[in-house]
Amino acid sequence: MGQILHRRATTTQEIRNKIKQEKGAISSIAKKYNIAWSAAKKWQSRDTLEDKPMGNGRANSNLTLDEDWLICEVRKLTWLPLDDLWLLLQSMFPKLSSSALHRVLQYYGISKKPKELQQKPQRSKFKSYEIVYLHIDITDFWLEKKKWSLFVAIDRETKFTYCEIFSKKTMQNAITFFLKNTYKFFPYKIHTILTDNGLQFSYKALAKDLKTNKIHPFDKLCEMQGTEHRLTKFAHPWTNGQVEKMNHIIKSATLKLFHYEGIDEYSKHLAKFLNYYNFEMKLKSLGFKSPYGMIIPADR
Repeated sequence: MGQILHRRATTTQEIRNKIKQEKGAISSIAKKYNIAWSAAKKWQSRDTLEDKPMGNGRANSNLTLDEDWLICEVRKLTWLPLDDLWLLLQSMFPKLSSSALHRVLQYYGISKKPKELQQKPQRSKFKSYEIVYLHIDITDFWLEKKKWSLFVAIDRETKFTYCEIFSKKTMQNAITFFLKNTYKFFPYKIHTILTDNGLQFSYKALAKDLKTNKIHPFDKLCEMQGTEHRLTKFAHPWTNGQVEKMNHIIKSATLKLFHYEGIDEYSKHLAKFLNYYNFEMKLKSLGFKSPYGMIIPADR
């Protein structure tokens, strides 16, 4: 049977066996077989006659151990699909290819999402709507030993996103977020919005003894703007899954990766991330177009 040798091998297994049996100085053995001193020393001391793989033993020698660690941490925090993870890492590793990223994940044993995270209930696909159908939600986070509220609005069709930080998730802040800012941010008329049943958006979640026939100020605002306000079903948070997913993406790309000295520093970084996400990030769900790239045809 033929021997499988390394492409840069300078000895055969027969010669290596003879080198192991040689007695005398390493320099003499190297000269006898016309090989380097290090090669003679290696085959004298090695137990096997087989070649070992070249390289440093890691998945990609172009990356440092620190870069490997950062990629693994982002992977474990987000568990995004390979293509989405590669797009997220492009700003940090411009020369990183999708195949190289896959090799890194395979080497560290995290190329596949854990089974406990793969088990998801069956969900029907969202019905297609005209631009703009907004999903709105509020998510909390801690910074400077204080609890803050992040109001998030995302268009179902284009994934174009706007968010804003408030010190509290009050009804008035919800109105300010929607009327004064969200309407101005989106470059087209908002025909429908979907929110949960929180008191900031509706009275429907009130206890029976607190029920009222009054129209919620948020509903008044929507009616004034000619926008239909829809509510998610009780105990069905996945019906507002678009914005829930966006909340996770925002936190994974900011709060879970970086340390901020204060809320002002975080606000500036959040604005930079949103600009990148809306205008540059290519999303697999949009056919590798950016959210703004999906809006352009509607503006023409």
